[in-house]
Amino acid sequence: MSSKQRPSARRQPFVISPPVARVLSVLSIGALWAWFFLKFSLGYTSGNRIILVGSLALLGVGGGLALFASRYLNQAYVKDSEIDERELAERNHAYRYTLYYILAVLAVSYLGIERLAARQPELLSPGVLSNYITVLFFTTVAFTPAVLAWWDRGEPDEE
Repeated sequence: MSSKQRPSARRQPFVISPPVARVLSVLSIGALWAWFFLKFSLGYTSGNRIILVGSLALLGVGGGLALFASRYLNQAYVKDSEIDERELAERNHAYRYTLYYILAVLAVSYLGIERLAARQPELLSPGVLSNYITVLFFTTVAFTPAVLAWWDRGEPDEE
């Protein structure tokens, strides 16, 4: 394959507009964290609240999957040689914000776990830890494309 064919041979991602990607990023990351925290309010009750909390999980994962299929995920996780210098610089900057996000979540989590362990240690179960890791994983993977979507002003590339 010649180098002239390389950019056009790259698999084309799912095309969504920057405003839609921004909404999806907020919905997916917000819904996943809301799902995690609202599960604590369920107790042993059944009904509409369980359906609402389950719907938040589905919305978070579904919105995340749509965002994952977009060009922002493609830019966030392709090889360095497959994107131009501007996209690489944007991606590296977005990676820094993702690192800040992870560090902030882990710091707040550490403080929350310490406080929770002193007041309600029964809430620190393996199931809660599993849900926390799931939310942290999906939101971390979605965070870099979300940052890229928020920076994209929808201006067409000059070719």
